[in-house]
Amino acid sequence: MLTMALDELHRHAEELAQHAGIPVEVQEEVTQRFVILGGFVLPPVYQVTKTDVLFITDSQYPVSAMDMFWTELPVLLPDGSIPASAEVIESYCGRQWRRFSWHRNGIWNMQGNPLLDHFEFMRARFAKDVTP
Repeated sequence: MLTMALDELHRHAEELAQHAGIPVEVQEEVTQRFVILGGFVLPPVYQVTKTDVLFITDSQYPVSAMDMFWTELPVLLPDGSIPASAEVIESYCGRQWRRFSWHRNGIWNMQGNPLLDHFEFMRARFAKDVTP
């Protein structure tokens, strides 16, 4: 069962890489699975133009809902301030990450590719910092 979940996560990561046009890597630890998106292009309201992004799940993927996402530390607003709900710094995969503590208000859908859904969830969060 765990091998099937990991295989599914790898398939979903490949689909995400094709969809987003960026490299996507899956790393495993004992109870957690890390999905790292390389060089995600940010909206033009941040001090950097792109960042690596981290998603975290566990061995029960896709049953376990993903929540939040993490970026590299320089993802700051133009004045150097920290985006809302992104104050916490955590370490995973030998790196420090800025946690965007933005939570789902909707239902986690295990059907299709939940990794793609979480990607769109993340993009919607970044869009909140864009002013019209």
